[in-house]
Amino acid sequence: MGSTTQNHSGSRSGSQTPKSRTAVQITSPWKWTLPGKILTVLICILPFITLSVTAPITDASRTAYFIGSSDYQDFEQLCREVFLWGIAVFALVYFIYERLCLKPRREMPLSKMMLTIFGCMGGYLLLGLLSTIFSDYPLEAWIGNYGLYEGYLALLAYGIVFAAAWFWCDRDEVIEFVKKSLVVLAFVLGILAILENTFGVCYYNLSLIQTLSQLTGKVSATDSAVLTFGNADYLGLYYAMLLPVLCGTITMDLKTSTLLIRIAVTVLLTMALLLTHVSNAILFGFGTMAVYLLVRLLRSNWMRVGKYIVTIVAVVAVVVGSCRFVNTRSGDTLTEKLEHTIVGVDAENTFRLLEVHVDGNTLTLENADTVLKVTAESESLSASDLTFVCNGTTVTPQESIDGVLSFAEDALEYCQVEITSIGLAFDLGYQLQEGDGAKLETIRTSDGWQVVGIGNTILDDVPQVSDSRWLQTKYTYLNGRVFVWANTISELDDCIFLGHGTSTSIYYLEQNDLPALLNIFGQYALFNKPHNWYLQMAQDTGVLSAVLVIVALTVFFFCGIRLFRKKYVWNPWQMGLWFGLLAYAFCGVMNDSMIYHAPMFWFLFGIALRGMAKPKMAENVESEKR
Repeated sequence: MGSTTQNHSGSRSGSQTPKSRTAVQITSPWKWTLPGKILTVLICILPFITLSVTAPITDASRTAYFIGSSDYQDFEQLCREVFLWGIAVFALVYFIYERLCLKPRREMPLSKMMLTIFGCMGGYLLLGLLSTIFSDYPLEAWIGNYGLYEGYLALLAYGIVFAAAWFWCDRDEVIEFVKKSLVVLAFVLGILAILENTFGVCYYNLSLIQTLSQLTGKVSATDSAVLTFGNADYLGLYYAMLLPVLCGTITMDLKTSTLLIRIAVTVLLTMALLLTHVSNAILFGFGTMAVYLLVRLLRSNWMRVGKYIVTIVAVVAVVVGSCRFVNTRSGDTLTEKLEHTIVGVDAENTFRLLEVHVDGNTLTLENADTVLKVTAESESLSASDLTFVCNGTTVTPQESIDGVLSFAEDALEYCQVEITSIGLAFDLGYQLQEGDGAKLETIRTSDGWQVVGIGNTILDDVPQVSDSRWLQTKYTYLNGRVFVWANTISELDDCIFLGHGTSTSIYYLEQNDLPALLNIFGQYALFNKPHNWYLQMAQDTGVLSAVLVIVALTVFFFCGIRLFRKKYVWNPWQMGLWFGLLAYAFCGVMNDSMIYHAPMFWFLFGIALRGMAKPKMAENVESEKR
């Protein structure tokens, strides 16, 4: 039979050719993979950016931090924030270019799960914007505060990185490039950790880095690996997140050389994580990796004997690593090491001060079992002019040659009083590893007693974060995090819908709960952040925003579990991402979000979310093979 062609007018003709159409030029493949690869490289090198700059500091920050000068030298946080903004600008510009110029347009699969997560993230950024606009400290909230560079512009950049990774890291070529880049990054971080911790060779002290970054002076090596992450906690969190992800890059279909390299780098990263000495990062990093390996083992097709061997090796590695970590803790016995891991500073041989009260001529110091009252009827200060009452009984101090008063009572064993020219200084037994700890200093005026607080602030009474005696005794737990969590929660009354503004914790946390600071550190210290990502969001952008992020993470993790069920094709890489993000979410309970590590989290989150777009079912794969 002959065929006919129908033109647009509906007439038929066997000899006429159809009307010509404008040809669509297909974009070269490399243009589809280029932005994802560039984004990967930029995120990986972000932690190594350093440049010495002189940055101005606001009067509010100067007052809060007790800084005398109007500027300060910054060489890691501010430059990385600017670099992060550059990444966000690149992502936006290339996205617009791609949507306008490249054909055909890239697919944007949006399931209900993804719409839910994107909706939560959009709500989080919107509440953050409103919190910044209405903040009492808008400048700090926009660009970040001294010592805490994660202003709202950084949060916005995180959101763009998250969306860009989801949008561009969709092709197999890009995913393979991400895997190779993470392996190189882990190798560099592992080598640097060993050089710094074992040989004292710090990244910032390298001559090339010093020259390029215009750095002056040297950075001192510490007992724990820190690298370029500000402190060991942030580095440990970074390692804990990457460890399961690196495990996910190891598959049996790799070339032998590639397989051995990835295994060696994963082991290297494991060693580096131990060198941070960060309890929570080691716990969650090793824990999630162990569970990942166990699940992967059960999902594999290896013979039973092989499974037993690998399981035994994994268990031995975790046990050896755990013992190595516990051995780094202070203490002579295992019980003391475990206790110091949880509690932190050893405050056993101290007065364990819990409360300080001022009532006219009477100054009261309390711990869980003892109430010491010191009364001075006049401004004259001598042993004979002072009355000491311990638990309702008047006691007589013993005066030493140098004028220090001590007591024979067991309850006051760790209490000594020094008479100064303006008041009394109480030595309550707090000691630091190097030198003496802080003393509780008081001033006697014509109106009564006053207490010297943080930065020589004169207090008419010492504030308390909580009146709960039980909670006060737990402040030292988790290296003082229990105290700062309670401190943050006590300031959230007006943060239900909108927060105080990003990077403004320093202005709202109670800094002068002196008993808590002495028990935690043995000295006075400033808190400028909540040491908890979720409380940080509640304070910065509002409790509602924190709930939205928690909902987004919960949806992601729940849907990830569904992907690991038998009816879906097994994907070690996707599951490695899932466990790495889970480790970060757990570590977030103990750490803040910072420019040091947060960009990598949002980058991997975007990749993992895109990986859930269209999971192939096992029966579909089998049909494709047939």
